[in-house]
Amino acid sequence: MSAPDGSKLLVISFDDPLRAQEFLLSVVRLQNNNEIQLHDAVFVRRDEQGNSHVTETTDITAGRGAMGAGVWGLLFGTLLGGPLGGLVVGAASAGGGALYAKLVDRGIKDETVHELRSVVPPGRTALALLVSHLSLGDLQRELTRFPGAALVESDLPPAVVTAVQEALAEANRTPFTDATS
Repeated sequence: MSAPDGSKLLVISFDDPLRAQEFLLSVVRLQNNNEIQLHDAVFVRRDEQGNSHVTETTDITAGRGAMGAGVWGLLFGTLLGGPLGGLVVGAASAGGGALYAKLVDRGIKDETVHELRSVVPPGRTALALLVSHLSLGDLQRELTRFPGAALVESDLPPAVVTAVQEALAEANRTPFTDATS
């Protein structure tokens, strides 16, 4: 199975990893208000030396797939075939679960994440979002709250990319003021 139909990639980088997490929370809030549909989110952080670190939010890793399927296989095998059945079915299920996780990529493709590891500038954290059904005005409003953010990559239509770039430019023109001072 591939990414949901009509979904598009939007990658925004931030100068602070906490700002990237804050933006993801904003997108989740937009989703709760039916203003965007979020299918996957991946953080790609590059330190000053250029080393990258990836945190995926929804993909099933081979280890997680093997563990989950293995536990269920062990349970059902034991119930239906006793201890020996549990071991045999558990092992077979674990292998199947690992294979399933390797073959099925429901979110942002692993190849795309690999490319982002080198595209994200050192010292920045990017948030890659796989989205659909977005309300452009609401997304623009959220983006204007994040000075220092920059568009890294997108396969959204050109008019939407321009609108996103304008919102990010507006965020960088407006000086950030701390409400507590």
